Amino acid sequence: MIVVVLTVLGILSVPLFGGRLRRLASLDLRHLWLVWVAIVAQTVLLEVRSIDLSDTAGQIVHLATYGTAFGFIVLNRHIPGALAIGVGAGCNAVAIAANGGVMPASPGAWRTAGLPQLSGVAFENSNINGDARLAFLGDVFAIPANWPLANVFSIGDVIIVVAATHLAHVWCRRTARSNAWPAPHASELVRAAG
Repeated sequence: MIVVVLTVLGILSVPLFGGRLRRLASLDLRHLWLVWVAIVAQTVLLEVRSIDLSDTAGQIVHLATYGTAFGFIVLNRHIPGALAIGVGAGCNAVAIAANGGVMPASPGAWRTAGLPQLSGVAFENSNINGDARLAFLGDVFAIPANWPLANVFSIGDVIIVVAATHLAHVWCRRTARSNAWPAPHASELVRAAG
């Protein structure tokens, strides 16, 4: 959730730097439905507690959402910043795959964020793992417990937020290009007449 909130804040900062948010409507996004499939699947997996998935099923669905999002990135690699977003998502996917379908969280980051100890009964997308493989790619950063949206996050999350903010700023600064031929400069008209 913190990645979404920070990305939205990054995008909303566009007007502060002279960009126009309405230009985002001209992004040529291909197969946007892939993103919605990934978002809906992760939301159901992580937020709907009435669905009782085994750890294995939860891990498979979790990894599949990253595969779906990666497909969207590949199809939209022409957009500035899309490949960097893919790198961030890839870092997260590698950490999750290396740790059995769950993002490993450092115990220190977990404590700093003030998150409750998880029971291990239901699937969780992130959980404390002191013996994690590729732990540096896991949730090793934290927003402290006394701050709004206290949570843990990874280097992949940081890359995603920075890249998405960069994409919005670059795209929203672009000016519309005219199909008309450029008008000749006044000095060229004087030379042509003389």
